[in-house]
Amino acid sequence: MTDPSPARTYGGESAEERTARRRRQLLDAGRASFGSVGFRASTVRGICRDAHVADRYFYELFPTLEDLLVEVYRECIATLTRSTTAAVDDLPAGTDPLTLSRHGLDGFFRAVEDRELARIVWLEVLGVSPRVDRTYLDTMHGFGELMVGLLGRHTPNIAVGSSLDRLATAAVGGISHTAMTWLMDGYRADRTDLVHGTARFLAAVVGAAEPE
Repeated sequence: MTDPSPARTYGGESAEERTARRRRQLLDAGRASFGSVGFRASTVRGICRDAHVADRYFYELFPTLEDLLVEVYRECIATLTRSTTAAVDDLPAGTDPLTLSRHGLDGFFRAVEDRELARIVWLEVLGVSPRVDRTYLDTMHGFGELMVGLLGRHTPNIAVGSSLDRLATAAVGGISHTAMTWLMDGYRADRTDLVHGTARFLAAVVGAAEPE
């Protein structure tokens, strides 16, 4: 029995390349829609129209509009994570907590200045479904682990354990609420001032985690 013929190439694109391109176009159109009119006002047809992708291809890539939202949300979180970690990557080991916090938070809030991203992360995912709520909570937990990892790299005497995990959860909640408030307030506060104020809060959290 012969193997089935490989999918044809059209216009220089293989079947895999066409699928990847359509997926990218749908993700970009979904981000623009969720980040402007919101998830609840978005439709598959409207997103497909904006993406220049036929409706039937949507369902080959995403079972539901909610699945597209989750993937867009994950991409937004990846952007936030990259911006945060890149801002501290070049800092030497042993950098004091306040300096570390200022650099990391500047990278974080720089990404938050993207209004589409901020709306998706803080306004569009909660309350969609239990599954999406779980994704959000898992992501916030992941940010806490990221924070603990960065602090542990630069603050070797920090007390690792359940107490630190609880402090990290509280810190992530405070920073997340600050970002949402900044978005809802139309970014009126200067980013530098916001970073300095939030960094002092985070440095105090680190101080509480250090052994006496």
